[in-house]
Amino acid sequence: MRITLIALAFALALAPAVHAQEATKTFTATGSSEAQACDAANKQARDWVKRGKSEGRTRTLVEAGQCTCTAQGATQSCKLDARVTDAQYEAEEEG
Repeated sequence: MRITLIALAFALALAPAVHAQEATKTFTATGSSEAQACDAANKQARDWVKRGKSEGRTRTLVEAGQCTCTAQGATQSCKLDARVTDAQYEAEEEG
C-alpha cells in the first residue's frame, strides 16, 4: 500500500500542468453576403481551434456568439465574438 501511494505521488509530481484561460476572441471576415461572411468568420474560429494542436495547445469554442455585420460597399464585413478556452500543457519544473 505504501509503495502504491509513493508511486501515485511521484506520478502526480511529474504530470504536466494545465494552464487554461477562458476569454473572448474576435474573428472577422468579409463576403459578398452576410451569410457568406459569417460562415467565413465561423470557419476561422474552427481553424483556430484545429491549429491549437500543432501549437501544443488545447482549444475549444465555448460559445460561438453572435455574428454582427456591416456593409462596406458591395461586400459585408462581419465580426464574430466567440468565448473560447485556450490551454497549454507544460511539464512542471522539478525543484
